[in-house]
This record gives sequence, C-alpha cells and structure tokens, in this order.
Amino acid sequence: MSNPLRELSELEKDALQEIMNIGFGRAAADLAEIINLHVILSVPHIAVLQSDEVISYIHNQIPDTTDMSMITQFFSGKFSGGSFLVFPHGEGRKLLRIFDGEMALLGENYDIDVLEKETLVEVGNIIIGACVGKIAEMLGDVVSYAPPRFFSQEQIFETLDDVLNSSDSFAILFKTVFNFERYNVSGYLFLVSQHSIMPWLKQAIAEFLGPYE
Repeated sequence: MSNPLRELSELEKDALQEIMNIGFGRAAADLAEIINLHVILSVPHIAVLQSDEVISYIHNQIPDTTDMSMITQFFSGKFSGGSFLVFPHGEGRKLLRIFDGEMALLGENYDIDVLEKETLVEVGNIIIGACVGKIAEMLGDVVSYAPPRFFSQEQIFETLDDVLNSSDSFAILFKTVFNFERYNVSGYLFLVSQHSIMPWLKQAIAEFLGPYE
C-alpha cells in the first residue's frame, strides 16, 4: 500500500490544515456557548503515520503519560474514525470546579471518583462532538457518533492497540491541545482516520478549494 502522505500534495495538506483551523475555531466558539466558558484550542497538527506508530507518537506528545484518563468516541460518515481525548493526571479534578454548583446539589455522600468520571465523559462528549462535527461540516459531510466511553490509565494503551491493529496500515492523525480559560485545565484530542478515506478526502479538499482557484 502506498504512503498516504505522498498522496496529498502540499496544497492539499495546507488546505486540510486550514480546514482544521477553521473547524476548531468554530468548535471553540460553540463550546463557549454550551458551557459558558472560553476554550482555547491550539493550532491543530496533522500527521500521517503507520498505525503502529500512533501510540509512540502519543507518548512523545504528552509529557507525562502516568495515570491518564481517556474518553473515546467513534464517528461514522464519509469522514469516519475514532476520537481519543486524553486528560493527564489531575486534570479531571480541576474540571470539577466548573461544576461546583452541581456538586453542591449532590451532597457530601456522592462518590467524587464517579463524579470525576461522569464529568470527563460529559465534557469529552461536548468537545469531540463540536470538533468532529465542524471538521465534517467543512468537508461537506455529516457524521453520527457512538456513545462516548471512559478508560482509565491501565486500559488506555490496550484499547488503542486494539483499535489501531484492526485499522488500515496507515492512520491520518489530527491533534490539538485545549485549555479552559481561567481553570488551567488542559487535554489532548487525537482524531484517527484510516487510509481508506483518502479518495473521499482528496475530493472533499478539491471541492473546498474550488472557489479559490
């Protein structure tokens, strides 16, 4: 199988980067309305990797991979794949401050670990839905989502192994770092799509570029 990186011209890669920038910018605006909190998304990075390189890439991108939490959500459409939202250690507890009012209503007997897990799933669902939805929209597609799932540290890389081993030989990976303003909470969003979407992706990029040519 040919390397999909070579199948994208420099113009196509630049266009895909711009689509990601616009899509993530719109997603950040939507998130601000949903949770009344400004979310800063870094300029997304695009990498085309062999599937067995994705885990080492994630290790290299995240300074501390101990005691992470991960929300996964698969999406399907012409743009299809898996989203992996990784929260480094301690970030979940920080997120709970956003929901202080809800915590007060739950009372002192509520399991803080359960609340942290539910908060991560809720926030992850919002972030993934906004980002993936906007990218799909920019590419002229509409996607549907499987329910989000929570994975703790000991499950993360086993889960990634299972997903990547069953995928095509290459993965197109999109990564952004997000930060909640005023709360200093950050995480990493990885979107993995398979080589099989390449013909559609090239066509979608051509249609995006059409008005500018």
